Amino acid sequence: VVVIFVFVFISIPYQFVLKNYGENPEDYNEELKKFEQLRQNAVNVPRDFEGCSILRKYLGQLHYLQSRIPMGAEQEASVPITWTEIFSGKAVTHEDIKYEQACVLYNLGALHSMLGAMDKRVSEEGMKVSCTHFQCAAGAFTYLRDHFPHSYSVDMSHQILNLNINLMLGQAQECLLEKSMLDNRKSFLVARISAQVVDYYKEACRALENSDTASLLGKIQKDWKKLVQMKIYYFAAVAHLHMGKQAEEQQKYGERVTYFQSALDKLNEAIRLAKGQPETVQEALRFTMDVIGGKYNSSKKDNDFIYHEAVPALDTLQSIK
Repeated sequence: VVVIFVFVFISIPYQFVLKNYGENPEDYNEELKKFEQLRQNAVNVPRDFEGCSILRKYLGQLHYLQSRIPMGAEQEASVPITWTEIFSGKAVTHEDIKYEQACVLYNLGALHSMLGAMDKRVSEEGMKVSCTHFQCAAGAFTYLRDHFPHSYSVDMSHQILNLNINLMLGQAQECLLEKSMLDNRKSFLVARISAQVVDYYKEACRALENSDTASLLGKIQKDWKKLVQMKIYYFAAVAHLHMGKQAEEQQKYGERVTYFQSALDKLNEAIRLAKGQPETVQEALRFTMDVIGGKYNSSKKDNDFIYHEAVPALDTLQSIK
């Protein structure tokens, strides 16, 4: 989810400098020009690492400015600050420098999320870079949720920020899952990481089901919810696939059948929800079906003809924690 705001010029309160510091404000013209250039750079931020650095630098300058000049809500030097709300396209104005800080912080999270999604994650380094970006995005949205008012605009509401946070954490956890599979980690560890992906996306789904969020997002709410639900079923299938592998390693052949059957059921539901998704998604689902389907068929055949172990109900087996 990528969100970029547009904001208008913040006029520097010359009269405040003259009144409270007894200095000629024009003596600071060069510094103010640099500040304005930094602001312009933050408006037209490049979509790369440098863009993240620019937003962080501007955010730091805003904090420094706030410590010198009272530009908060209803303070002496406050000025109107306008940004465009991402979902409605409406202009929202507040006379509060913290609103400017909040919008820049939101953009920082949005840019990190964009950069995290850009990498193909086909290499170990790509997985690490993407994971870091998604974690940074989650951190920015979390700080925004915990330290700024939610009344600034609806796209900074508690529900929307919770949605963003869990979407970012879910994608970061996906990167960790891919890395753990690349490293051939133990089956139970891979299953636990997969289950954590599911938990994050379940939280995101709960945020999407909130009535306020649904009315705010409009039509895209249904598309996002369907995609998140597809991911929930897919990664639950991956988790049970690896629980089945662990049962296989422990020579628990009846449990193995149960886990592989559950993985197959969940994957079929993911495939149903994935209708209309890009071909890359369909290809990944077909590959996973080949793996899980093959595992289930061979495990059932082996148990029916060789091991003859009882196949327990799924809810009687060890939960993934």
